[in-house]
Amino acid sequence: MRHFIIISILTLLVVQNISAQTDKFIPSYSLGLKQGINYSTVGFNPGIAQGLTLGYTGGLVFKYQNENNFALQIELNYSQKGWTEDLDTISNSYNRKLNYIELPFITQIVMGKRPKMKVYVNLGTSFAYFLSENESVEVNNELYRREYYEKEVENHFDYSGLGEVGVILNTGIGQFQVGVRYQMTFTDLFDTTEETIFIISQNQVWNLSITYFFHDNRN
Repeated sequence: MRHFIIISILTLLVVQNISAQTDKFIPSYSLGLKQGINYSTVGFNPGIAQGLTLGYTGGLVFKYQNENNFALQIELNYSQKGWTEDLDTISNSYNRKLNYIELPFITQIVMGKRPKMKVYVNLGTSFAYFLSENESVEVNNELYRREYYEKEVENHFDYSGLGEVGVILNTGIGQFQVGVRYQMTFTDLFDTTEETIFIISQNQVWNLSITYFFHDNRN
């Protein structure tokens, strides 16, 4: 949550300092293909030691730019999240990978005057639906068996906030967008009752991606 708040404040400061544009801007839309990797954990309370879980993300991107410095970006992605327990001193091992179909809605702020390269900041929300999971568990010490072992994910809808920074590269073969994104979920994977130990179980993801826009109505 702290990362998301910091990104939001920086974005608001950027918006306030963008100078007004005098040139007439022609609205445009573009379609792109996104490919990337996720580095994910799950925020538990009480907390548990974790390593980063590597996953794939990719999909289609639609961008509509109606002002020189602002655009609306909508994505449809397949995204792998999950967590891996850090159990170096215990003879157990645990990893779970979660597969989602994801629909982010993003406001993009574009900065810079150079036509070939610009910096952007994305801020938005994302809705996801849980598709499937792969769980790997080995328990040799039952004292460290956790309540979610071999327990199916109970909440299939995932709602999150996201922030992203990156660069836009305009080349002779099209436009490329390269960015680093942080995404924090506000919904829990497992239901909380009076008997459960963990009161929070929320996906947290760092994402590195590249998007190639293969269609632009200006071309």
